[in-house]
Amino acid sequence: VFQILVTFCIREEDTGLYDVQVNSNPSSDLRLRVFDSAERRWRHLCSSEANQLLANISCEEMGFVSVVNYSVSSIPEGSNDREEFFCVKEKELTYGKKIKESLYPCDCETGQVLSLLCQDCGRRSLTEDRIVGGVDARQGSWPWQVSLQYDGVHQCGGSIISDPLNISLHLSLSLSLSLSLSLSLSLSHTHTVSLLSHLLSLSISSLAYTHFFSWILVLLGSIYNKLTHKNVRVLEVKTVVYHSSYLPFVDPNIDDNSRDIAVLALAQPLHFTDYIQPVCLPHYGQRLIDGQIGTVTGWGNVGYYGTLADVLQEANVPIINDAVCNAPDYYDNQITTSMFCAGFEKGGTDACQGDSGGPFVAEDSLSKASRYRLLGVVSWGTGCAMAKKPGVYTRVSRFLPWISSAMRTYHNSPGVHKMARTWEH
Repeated sequence: VFQILVTFCIREEDTGLYDVQVNSNPSSDLRLRVFDSAERRWRHLCSSEANQLLANISCEEMGFVSVVNYSVSSIPEGSNDREEFFCVKEKELTYGKKIKESLYPCDCETGQVLSLLCQDCGRRSLTEDRIVGGVDARQGSWPWQVSLQYDGVHQCGGSIISDPLNISLHLSLSLSLSLSLSLSLSLSHTHTVSLLSHLLSLSISSLAYTHFFSWILVLLGSIYNKLTHKNVRVLEVKTVVYHSSYLPFVDPNIDDNSRDIAVLALAQPLHFTDYIQPVCLPHYGQRLIDGQIGTVTGWGNVGYYGTLADVLQEANVPIINDAVCNAPDYYDNQITTSMFCAGFEKGGTDACQGDSGGPFVAEDSLSKASRYRLLGVVSWGTGCAMAKKPGVYTRVSRFLPWISSAMRTYHNSPGVHKMARTWEH
């Protein structure tokens, strides 16, 4: 586990830095600091009974998902920092809300300040050049990419977002499956319907859930969708949490794919390596930028009528303005606020069947060090790589509170769970 420091500074528009900054050097000053915009100076965070909650939210705010540890330290006698403090209004501190909204200048009577370390993310340990343009990825290029498999065959993608103590996978609910299972879980209709929706539509016992999970395996650590690399791990699923307002679960004939999101927990511990790493989530309030280039990866069909790729594919595509994507010749107002489009007007490069649930990531230096963030999850689209029919993705930034709540609520609850919206932004 990489250990990093979270501190706070003023947003510098000319550098593109977010007001939460990190330092990857564990020997540096670990004290949490917040920039006082009114006084134009730094303040340390005074230690309080809310230290653990404050540490957790601080890490989440910058997209780091979880805190490694936190501690308190005393301000040295005679220090110039004696009047540079923020205290927290403990009752106002809550997940999904920027911590600066819950702070006020104070004298910090305890003389102790908060330090913290977050779980690192979005970093690629292997530095090989990557191949772009819808072709093979290189081993270790996208260490958060996973393959969800049934009977040894790839079905859809997912992304590692956290350590083994939390929900570890993030994937779309629209799994394009063309298989028949026992328990009468066959896909007979023409809509793209989740395997989970069939499972949940049946009144089956928790024992059946156990059998179901034993059939579904998660492959991690490889660009190949089969167990052919020494660094590959294959693990079972323990928990599934899906959004209860995903309407195709209510009626498979509904075409609205809003809130197409779920999180999974693994049954076995997950140890990070050069080939297995978590991706960062967006920071609180992060907005998509029209035209920004992101990378979509997956083992989906190479062409609409093609076969699954043997090697992980990657392609760079630009984010499309919502108004453009909702135009009559594009998707005619089917794109909701929980989605976004990415692709080219002429088509040619796109996600396809089998890519569902996989990541759309973009690199930034909002925390000085370059990191990749999970901006989108492959959800749906008309055909594959067609003109004016780009891929449609779940907008992850809209579901940060939902993801956080799902992880905290169900991390110790095996089975399949549905959870309603919680402070979606």
